[in-house]
Amino acid sequence: MASTTSQIPKWYMKADYVETCNCDYGCPCNFSGFPTGGFCRALVLYHIQSGNYGDVKIDGLDIVAAYSWPKAIHEGNGTMQLFITKKASEDQRKASISIFSGKANGEGPFALFAGTIKYLLEPQFVDINAKIDGKKSRFSVPDVLDVQVESFKNPVTGEEQDTKIQLPKGFIWKLAEAAKSRIMRISTSHLNFDDSGKNAFYSAVEFKGP
Repeated sequence: MASTTSQIPKWYMKADYVETCNCDYGCPCNFSGFPTGGFCRALVLYHIQSGNYGDVKIDGLDIVAAYSWPKAIHEGNGTMQLFITKKASEDQRKASISIFSGKANGEGPFALFAGTIKYLLEPQFVDINAKIDGKKSRFSVPDVLDVQVESFKNPVTGEEQDTKIQLPKGFIWKLAEAAKSRIMRISTSHLNFDDSGKNAFYSAVEFKGP
């Protein structure tokens, strides 16, 4: 029996958001809904600064969401896997799975993306190494995935560029710093790709629900 809104605990999350995907810089999905190569692959880090799921605090948790869609996101048939820091307690693990799988409804991409996922892989509880530094952030899961983000530089002067994209009605972020991935790769039995040198974003996000 599906959970009703009244049965879902209220939740809140404020997080650093680091997104990398296989699209060209800026990611046309944000403008036309269709990815550069006709398919979408993404590795996304949420470093939760503060938050709760009912009475369960989720402050300080690192969670990586790995996605792959054979076509545009809204066309479905996607694959998703969560990597949750093994530092999370049992209650924090359950809370994280509920939010990030979309079962907890509410704001953000979680419930919307859930309707596009055909293969929801078992979450993994792992060591996550993360350093939040805006457009120079990085994160990794040893022997599984590695992401390093860097800012754009003026090709003439070498000066770092301050490039932002604003989406007032964006459901993931409203304002993000545009960047590029120096490294963006994952190797598992179900998800195996290397899209280094493509699009990246850093943003500070807040979501709540239901």
